[in-house]
Amino acid sequence: MQDTSGPNVKVSIIGGSGYTGAELLRLLLFHPLVEVVSVTSRQFEGQKVTEVFPHFSKSPYEDLIFENYYPDKVAQNSDVVFCCLPHKAAFPIVKELNEVNPKLKIIDFSADFRFKSVTKYEEVYGVKHTAKELFEKVAYGLPEINREEIKKKNIIANPGCYPTSIILGLYPAKVNNLIDPSFPIIADSKSGVTGAGRKSSLAFTYCEINESFKAYSIEGHRHAPEIAEKLDLTSIRFTPHLVPMNRGILSTIYFKTNVTKEELRRIYKEFYKNEYFIRLKNNPPKTSDVAGTNFCDIYVTKDEENNLGIVISVIDNIGKGASGQAIQNMNIICGFPEGMGLTVFSQWI
Repeated sequence: MQDTSGPNVKVSIIGGSGYTGAELLRLLLFHPLVEVVSVTSRQFEGQKVTEVFPHFSKSPYEDLIFENYYPDKVAQNSDVVFCCLPHKAAFPIVKELNEVNPKLKIIDFSADFRFKSVTKYEEVYGVKHTAKELFEKVAYGLPEINREEIKKKNIIANPGCYPTSIILGLYPAKVNNLIDPSFPIIADSKSGVTGAGRKSSLAFTYCEINESFKAYSIEGHRHAPEIAEKLDLTSIRFTPHLVPMNRGILSTIYFKTNVTKEELRRIYKEFYKNEYFIRLKNNPPKTSDVAGTNFCDIYVTKDEENNLGIVISVIDNIGKGASGQAIQNMNIICGFPEGMGLTVFSQWI
């Protein structure tokens, strides 16, 4: 039985001053078996975490200071490292940490290890990957479809936020061969602004975002190949949109199918019956239903006239789409109950 008398896992966060880092710190406050021992940030090195994130005042992070990154120190003083760096910047760090301590558990938020092949990654992201030898040590961290593989690995590639919402929305239909491949799958997804990261850019200033709504990457988004690979699809028509809200993703997914609405719902219910973080809804869910949580809410129906299955899948993009899912993966590889520290419910308003 797991000892729950106090923290017994030491955690470090690399690149902890962004939105995913802040959300990770917030959620880890609910975890009884974790102690955050270090957080790195080049931008805020030397500053207290509570100075950068005042909402953590009077929390256990009062004395925590953003540090520079020293691989030996992080790898030797930690049991688990969350790497919250963007793609292209993460794989050298993951490689370095693994070399210092091959037993270290690493959960990588970037796309750098999400593909099965290095060639596909280099094609999609346009950069030469210099940690190819690590691919065989990595599991794709979507627990609801890859739990057994996650248990065997020490390096976890945390999925993208859009792929999480779409893959979970489609997976029961795909594995049960309910999708007619003669018709393209269409995934229409909307995301809050935190999906763009915590950075200065004209495109994400208040006046550019507020009272506006736009599609982007129409000709092709880098998450589409990730979705296609994990669902074993030749292609998917994925269109992302930016919505003037802080957090959340809502994906509306269409696919051709011959089964009835009732049969679709029965199959989804059976597939996800033991998955705590999947909630099948009787009405279309809202992003506010999952704000601040690790839940994915799914609504399944059918347009009988056009023979189209319709799935609405809703997550918090920095929760189940990033930091919440990362903690879920940590729980799995550390042997903790999967929902430990994550049984929080929506902020709603």
